[in-house]
Amino acid sequence: MLKLPSVVVLMTYLGTGLVWAGEMATFQELESYFYVDGKMERSEGRFESVYFMEGDTITRIRVFDSKTTETHFDKTTFYIERKLRSDPTKGLAREGKGVVRALGRPGIDGVEILTISEQFMISVKSISDFFEISRSRRVK
Repeated sequence: MLKLPSVVVLMTYLGTGLVWAGEMATFQELESYFYVDGKMERSEGRFESVYFMEGDTITRIRVFDSKTTETHFDKTTFYIERKLRSDPTKGLAREGKGVVRALGRPGIDGVEILTISEQFMISVKSISDFFEISRSRRVK
């Protein structure tokens, strides 16, 4: 029979282990489309973003800009929409392949939706008076 202090230590150890059970994912932007004032402009991908995915949240932690060679640290949190039929945890996705969709708020005037499949991510972002769509490939 375990004594109370042993149980507390065991639960603490298991609890901290769950924190590290998440997954890191890196995405390299392939292309993006920027829409403002009735005009849409395409550009080559230039960003590499790193996300930490755990439970029902995804946190963007770092963005590298290959054009300026600057790294920006980020703490934007996205909340996964688990009630959607295509969510991989539902088992109802077409051909057994689901997509994760998550909603986040970058900055004080923005909304961003991530759609993540096995190999790609699409980000749709609306901030102030512009709209941006980007497509990225998972590299790690």
